[in-house]
Amino acid sequence: MKKVIFLLACVFSLGTAFGQSNKVQTAINWIKPEYMELDKAKQAIDEAAVHPKTSAEAKTWFVRGQVYYKLYQTKDERYKGLDKNPLKESYISFAKAKQLDEGKRYEDQLLFQLTQIRADFFNKGGAEYEAKKFAQSMESFETVIAIGKLPYINNLDTGSFYNTALAAEGAATSSTNKDTANKYFAKAVDYYNKSIELNWGGPDVFHYLATIFLKQGDSTAALKSYQAGIAKYPKQTANLYIALINFYLAKKDINTSFDYMAKALELDSLNSSLWQVYGNALEKRNDRTKAIEAFKKMISIDSTNFMGYYNVGSVYFNMGVEENDKANAVPFPYKTPDDETKFNAFLKSADDKFHLALPFFEKAYDIKKDDSDLLIGLKQIYYRFKMNDKLADVQKQIDKLK
Repeated sequence: MKKVIFLLACVFSLGTAFGQSNKVQTAINWIKPEYMELDKAKQAIDEAAVHPKTSAEAKTWFVRGQVYYKLYQTKDERYKGLDKNPLKESYISFAKAKQLDEGKRYEDQLLFQLTQIRADFFNKGGAEYEAKKFAQSMESFETVIAIGKLPYINNLDTGSFYNTALAAEGAATSSTNKDTANKYFAKAVDYYNKSIELNWGGPDVFHYLATIFLKQGDSTAALKSYQAGIAKYPKQTANLYIALINFYLAKKDINTSFDYMAKALELDSLNSSLWQVYGNALEKRNDRTKAIEAFKKMISIDSTNFMGYYNVGSVYFNMGVEENDKANAVPFPYKTPDDETKFNAFLKSADDKFHLALPFFEKAYDIKKDDSDLLIGLKQIYYRFKMNDKLADVQKQIDKLK
């Protein structure tokens, strides 16, 4: 009697194992092109993956990877929601299959599949970044890195460290929770530093790092990042010089900023943004003649540069305002015979400056008609010189902005 029970037990055990093996085969059948019933394939392979008799078999996990990859690729709306991240599940499954594949039965196929999945995650991360799904993008690029680190892949995608940093910074910037933002910022810093180690990203990486440090109130670390970038890329650092210039201008250290301006202009004399920063700094030093030259350089680089025309006009306009203020400061009624002469001289000087400003303002207006500061300046000049038709046109534009 005991022998019969033992025999029955063996039959039952073998039947169970065979049943689970059938689940794997069932999944294989359901993903064949003539069937493609992905819900049934998923159910069958998920059952096989947790059953003690088949969960330790490389074939089970290889097939599971295939099923979930089909789920990732499918355009059929019936199957799209069966798993929230089928590509990740496919990766996990293939990696598990490789671990269990002691006989290397699936080695070539697994290497091909994992390499393909790495490319898919890279593309997925890029699409998520464009859609401003920064946290998801970061996770996708981190998976690219993880797959590249697998000993049997051993091929790091250096650009993914940079992309992960960009995504992490985006996640931090868009987060409304301070602790969460700081967590993402820390990740961004780590990945930017790794990009620097891998010589990826050029001088921009140092600029992005400095930006993070400034957001966190660490101006010392930001300054070190700018300087490190300039030291590493001495011939490609115009943007870093501009950032340093703005850094020192914000601290009202115009003298130091000027040292960097000269170096930046040596590297990129056709950078209109740099000429604008240089002109603004010259104006703050009250060197208006050179400031006007700098702003005119912007125009010579790009004849459609709104800020170039506006800045030249603004310098002349401000000079006119100062001369007008001097005229208004002359005592009236006049106390001395020279007072009227002074008044008229200041008034004429003001008019001369406003006349110099006018063509540059008008050219700026041709390029951009909705700048409120420009419209106010034009209105005052037109009113002063009784240019009523043009005054009416500018007033219409001002009214549109209200």
